[in-house]
Amino acid sequence: MGLRERKKQATRRALQDAAVRLTLERGLENVTVEEIAAEADVSTRTFFNYFATKEDALLGDLPKHPDEEVLRRFVEGGPTGDFVDDLITVLITFLVSTDDLATQRADMRARKELMEREPQLVPRMLARFHDVEMKLAAVVAERTGAPPEDERSLLVAAAAMAVMRHMIKRLRFSEGEETADVRASIRAAFRQLGEAYGPFAADG
Repeated sequence: MGLRERKKQATRRALQDAAVRLTLERGLENVTVEEIAAEADVSTRTFFNYFATKEDALLGDLPKHPDEEVLRRFVEGGPTGDFVDDLITVLITFLVSTDDLATQRADMRARKELMEREPQLVPRMLARFHDVEMKLAAVVAERTGAPPEDERSLLVAAAAMAVMRHMIKRLRFSEGEETADVRASIRAAFRQLGEAYGPFAADG
C-alpha cells in the first residue's frame, strides 16, 4: 500500500474515531459534522470526501465485507472443502481481523454501545447487513452451482447473517478472546440452529 493510500485510510479512521467519541460523550443530536471534522483536525469539506453524513461516519466500515480473495476461495470449494467450515471462514472475517485484532475489538465494543444508546442507527446498520447478506447468497449459489437468487442460497445466507448478528450481541470482544474462540462460538450457533430445526425437518 502506497503512502497516499495510507494517509487516506488514516484520515478516514480519524473521522470515524472522532464521530464515535463525540457521540458517546454528547449524544448524536448534539454533534455536528463540523465538530467531527474539527476533532479529527480536517476541514468539513474533507469530511464529505469520506462520508455523506455523520451517521455514515459513526457506522464506519461495519459490517466488514469479506475479502474478495476469501470469497473467491469459498466459491472454488476452499479452503477445506467442508461447506460449513468454509462458510464459517467467510463469516469470521466479519468479526475478526488478524491484522489488528485489538483495534477491531475496540471498534466492535464502541459500535455495540452506540447501537444501545442511539437506536435510530439500527436501521442503517441492518440495511448494511442486508447488502452483505445478498453478496453472501450470491457466492453460496455460485459455489453450489445454483442459479442466482436461488431460494436455498438465500435461506443459507439469511441464517448465516442471523448468526452473525447474534454473535455481535453475545461476544465479549475481550482481550482474551482469540480467533479460535470466535470460530467455536459460530460453529456452536450453527449446531444449535440445526438441533432446533432438525425435529421439524424430520417430521416433514
